[in-house]
Amino acid sequence: MNSAALTTMIISFSVVIFMTCYYFIKVLRTPPKDPKHDSYLDT
Repeated sequence: MNSAALTTMIISFSVVIFMTCYYFIKVLRTPPKDPKHDSYLDT
């Protein structure tokens, strides 16, 4: 594997891992919705 392919692979893996961790942490830190104002219960 030449250096250009290795660089591209490392950059793409880094971006994918960063985005996965960022959104996973964002989902875990989001507070739950208030059940009183849930639109699903109105229907």
